[in-house]
Amino acid sequence: MKLKSATCASRSRVWKWTKWNRASSAAVGCCRRRLQLAIPLSLTRGPVEAESRRWSAMAGSDPPLARPGLAIVIMGVSGCGKSTVAALLAEALGCSFIEADDYHSQENKAKMSKGIPLSDADRTPWLESLQDAIRERLDGGENVAVSCSALRLKYREVIRAADRSYKPGDYATCRVKFVCLRTSAEVITERMQRRSSEGKHFMPASLLQSQLDLLKIDAAEGITEVDATVRAGNIVRDTVAQFREELASTVPPCF
Repeated sequence: MKLKSATCASRSRVWKWTKWNRASSAAVGCCRRRLQLAIPLSLTRGPVEAESRRWSAMAGSDPPLARPGLAIVIMGVSGCGKSTVAALLAEALGCSFIEADDYHSQENKAKMSKGIPLSDADRTPWLESLQDAIRERLDGGENVAVSCSALRLKYREVIRAADRSYKPGDYATCRVKFVCLRTSAEVITERMQRRSSEGKHFMPASLLQSQLDLLKIDAAEGITEVDATVRAGNIVRDTVAQFREELASTVPPCF
């Protein structure tokens, strides 16, 4: 009886192990099939990438290599609302947000707070630091929303170079895109004065004219210009729609 009981117990364990193994194999097969299925593309790349890596890990395979990410730079003079729009855009896309002002040196900030315009020598290390931060995201296959004045073509070229494959003048294929917010000097002056009085920014309204004088956009760049008085949420919606194809292309290839 003891031998029979032991044999039954052994068979029971084998049966249970076989059943578990089959279930596990089925789950892995299901994961692999799911990775091969075409699903609707999401514009919030972060969750999609995380899901891809989770299923790949369960399937016992390496996660797919990330495609280059996309950087969308909301540009314009100080006070146009670019930080607000870029932050909302990052939230809508589920991606990171870079505030270019955070990459200024303390010397630059002190200079601007005294009403002294920055020189190109002041801007160069700032733009290079910003380029590095954007490149890190793009190389990792991440999308990123950026707020930066980017007033002149040569400044924008430094930022575009964050895309390692960018060739000067090849704006259409560059993975760094720009949207410029514009409105009247009167509206921006009022915004800057209010912001300065509340201690929310180091840039005084006295520097607005120097920024307006610098702001130049070449038609060949294909930069979208948007009325800065439009509601930020509407600007974000239109921006996402404009770059829908580029954003969709950053989804991992297995999807």
